[in-house]
Amino acid sequence: MSTELHLPAPVLLTRECYFGRYSKQLSYSTWGVVDVSLEKFLPSPTTNFLKRPSGCLITGMPNGYSKVIWVEHVEAEDSHVDQYFRSLFTSTVAFGATRWTNSLVRYGEWLQSLFATSLVADEGVLIAQTGRTSLLKLADRMMKTFCRNMSSTADNPWTQMAYSPYVRIMVKNNMDEPGKPPGTSVVFTTSVWLDVSPNRLFNFLRHENSRTKWDSLSRRHTIREFASMLKGQNPGNRVSLMRANNSEGKLVICFVQESYTDSTGSYVVYAPLDKAAVAGLIHGSNPDKVMILPSGFSILPERLEGDEDRSTRSLLTIAFHIVESCTTRPYIAPESVETIYKVISDTVTSITDSVLYHNHRNNCMDDSNF
Repeated sequence: MSTELHLPAPVLLTRECYFGRYSKQLSYSTWGVVDVSLEKFLPSPTTNFLKRPSGCLITGMPNGYSKVIWVEHVEAEDSHVDQYFRSLFTSTVAFGATRWTNSLVRYGEWLQSLFATSLVADEGVLIAQTGRTSLLKLADRMMKTFCRNMSSTADNPWTQMAYSPYVRIMVKNNMDEPGKPPGTSVVFTTSVWLDVSPNRLFNFLRHENSRTKWDSLSRRHTIREFASMLKGQNPGNRVSLMRANNSEGKLVICFVQESYTDSTGSYVVYAPLDKAAVAGLIHGSNPDKVMILPSGFSILPERLEGDEDRSTRSLLTIAFHIVESCTTRPYIAPESVETIYKVISDTVTSITDSVLYHNHRNNCMDDSNF
């Protein structure tokens, strides 16, 4: 098998290797899966990352759950990693075993949410099971597209912006991609360390009351979450429908948003939807036919919870995905580049000023107050 491991930030390098996988049922209720690099038989794509025997033991429990023990044993040379981000790798946040187990938990919660019967709603919103399924599947595609766009994988042709070494641009042709508006789109992103806890930053970015503080397009509108579906025990893990009304109370645009957090990272991802698309999804229409361009945030903690001498810093990555033109031209105009840089730099400034002001004013403030 071959793998390319990546993180939700284009400034963080990927890890690649070829490996063999051995799977075996060890007893009636225990299974094992072990991976190991095959550099002695196949040339490795890189020399700075090798898998030594790694994998998991899966044990079935009487209550129908599974107990998973995961071990990651690798040889990695991270001297080539930018010093600005090296702490993520040395603390095992980036590619440690905890990330694998969290992924399994997240997938299990998503499956459970597909069959859940509870829905938080107001203003008379009633969404049947088919509508919940459509919304959850759309949110899943939105999140996967966002993570795929955000990575430094070889398939993503990032261009470094001249204004800043950590601002990247990628021009994409959507003509042949289902579920995306036809034409040329642009993804632009940057990453920055903030001296604020990941939990506080996550709750600030996901909350409806905070959106006008960082989204320049929403500052003259009133944002309200009018329906949501929980995913798991954490109330922040949810798929939400939001509406933006102008000062006269008229609907301007809707958003579908997914927020998710665990010990290795947090995400707040959203996409604008028109009224007709929302109505169709609520009634169970095919989510694959809904065109979305996801934007949002990823938050990586500098260290895992419980690490000694751990820092409260967070690596915030911002990514916006917009349609540049209805044609397939493979470039963007200089004036568009200037606008893009202004949008992302203003967003960084707005978020930084907001969260650091609240953090400085009252470190004991409950996150929900955002």
